[in-house]
Amino acid sequence: MCRVALKDLVIPKFNNTDGVIIKNTLPDEVGSDYTQSVKIHDDFYFLKSYYDFQKSTQLETKQLDKKIIITHSITGNSSYKNLDQKSIRFQEGFTTVTSFNQSEGFREYENNNVLQIRLIFKENFLKRNLTEELQEIYLTKSQKDLNLINFSPTLIQSQLILNDILTSNFEGGLEKCYIQAKALELFSLETEKFIKKNEKIILDDYDKEAIYKAKEILVNNIQNPPSITELSKLVHLNEVKLKKGFKQIFYTTPYKLLLKYKLNKAKMMLESGKYNINEVSHITGYKFANNFTNAFFQEFGILPKELIKSRKYYY
Repeated sequence: MCRVALKDLVIPKFNNTDGVIIKNTLPDEVGSDYTQSVKIHDDFYFLKSYYDFQKSTQLETKQLDKKIIITHSITGNSSYKNLDQKSIRFQEGFTTVTSFNQSEGFREYENNNVLQIRLIFKENFLKRNLTEELQEIYLTKSQKDLNLINFSPTLIQSQLILNDILTSNFEGGLEKCYIQAKALELFSLETEKFIKKNEKIILDDYDKEAIYKAKEILVNNIQNPPSITELSKLVHLNEVKLKKGFKQIFYTTPYKLLLKYKLNKAKMMLESGKYNINEVSHITGYKFANNFTNAFFQEFGILPKELIKSRKYYY
């Protein structure tokens, strides 16, 4: 496999351009390439890249800051491998959502002809425009140098938009406006895949009573709580209505509510001075004290033993 280093490439500068076309950055013996960049918004870029390789090739690459990239692989296959040998695949007909955080590695191209359309976002754009739920998916869970967020067949709707972009006859300023509009459509479709459908359901008095009863059963059985299936049978409510109704009334899931209840109970027990950590861990349903300690720290930002030490200064 042929390997091309950064020093052998004409590297296009996208971040400070409002729109640019770069051709033939590859050495002649390796192949030819074409990249079109369009600035969609601050910290949001569109890239259309086409490669025609003479042989299988590795291109050295370096990400200097954090980016989220949605790659639509239209023709050909490729992959990215960082210096730790972690690999992300870009497969024809699939869409890959990846986060890069100051990552160095190589793009590997298997096919002679590779066509990709990429949407590139910086962190600031996503923080300005996404809900907390989506930020959790794109940002909070993407702290590693290289992280695969999603890999799935390209949506039919996205395929139609990609075809519109590739067959457009617009030029100049009109082309830029057209691509901006289509890129925003693609972005909306990709983010919509992650949005949970939380339509409200109608709850009558029987349903509400059953859901409150389900809560009581959970908090009264913290050492051995029933599963959702068991809980739905105990309150005579189907699982779907139980889960959706529970979130509608208590704004959380049954087991998130139970976890918060257990940890608050544990905190009160430790503050009382009547129990040690092992006793509290057992009473609140943890088989291992280490699991309890980790959960307690995540909830309150303090270790149980530190809480016990500070207790003596309360009075």
